[in-house]
Amino acid sequence: MSKIIAIENDKIVIKLLSTGATLMSFYIKSLDRDIVLGFDEPEKYLAKGNASMGKSVGRCANRIGNARFNLNNKEYNLQANNGPNCLHGGEVRFGDREWQVKEKSISKVVFSYDSEDMESGFPGNLHVEAIYELNDNELILTYTGLSDKDTIFNMTNHAYFNLNQVKTDILNHELKIPAERINLNDENGMASDRVIDVKGTPFDFRNFKMIGDAVSANGVVLNQYCQGIMDNIVSTDGSDKRLIDNLDTNYIYENSVEKVLCVLRNDVLQLEIKSDLPDVQVYTGKSLDIDGRDGHYGMYAGIAMEPQFCPNAINYSDFMKPILRANEKVAHTIRYKVNKI
Repeated sequence: MSKIIAIENDKIVIKLLSTGATLMSFYIKSLDRDIVLGFDEPEKYLAKGNASMGKSVGRCANRIGNARFNLNNKEYNLQANNGPNCLHGGEVRFGDREWQVKEKSISKVVFSYDSEDMESGFPGNLHVEAIYELNDNELILTYTGLSDKDTIFNMTNHAYFNLNQVKTDILNHELKIPAERINLNDENGMASDRVIDVKGTPFDFRNFKMIGDAVSANGVVLNQYCQGIMDNIVSTDGSDKRLIDNLDTNYIYENSVEKVLCVLRNDVLQLEIKSDLPDVQVYTGKSLDIDGRDGHYGMYAGIAMEPQFCPNAINYSDFMKPILRANEKVAHTIRYKVNKI
């Protein structure tokens, strides 16, 4: 049965759900403001069309091409639930499972889940933990994994952020992404192994840029960038600006050191996301269409910034692979730091 658990300190209150080790609420006391989208009712996190709101997604976040991969010269077939691809682990994923509360204190909670060998097609009995801990103005989320067989381990959190008091959209937020390269998406919306430099493209967020200055729901596809894919990049708005219709894009860092992946801000608050995971998927929520605790969440109501391995990295040659070796425990950390402006 789902449990709602709260942790807090003098600055932040975090509400979590045992189903999916889910981040339900990120409340800033001094501003009387919740900065993540979500639901009040636990059952809504299991409803279809919940957009993976705040969930811990795995065993492999994002897409695996053609729902299959090869590991140790053996092919594994997964559940195709996103066109031909496997998305966020298949039809029944970690975000839909009931996690155990292993440890709880005022400012820390540890969830655990045991995934059986070949669950959703993945090898190995995998013990995974999601550790949420508050430290001053920072929420620290650590995912650990330990398996008895070589397997894939690529966990992230799928929270949607909106720093405004009223959750209309995030188009007036400024976004900074220090990465210099991205993967281009294929016709099914998956990051391909084609890479471009962001310099000179609308994907360049190396300096703060208002999301609404780049994102437009109307435009003409620039085939030179995305081969006719509407969700990647669209052309001019009449003022010779190149506009993107939606970010659903993997920004490439490809290292395992802790670094700043994204910074999001509005006129009163800044959110910095750091991680030792190699890349970050940034999604501006174009397809959101769901009723939440703040009312209806429509197009661009929130932005998801998901530290992870490159989508489909297990099938690409030039990217770090999310392989967890048997009996070798791994931990990856995501830090969400908030500051008033």
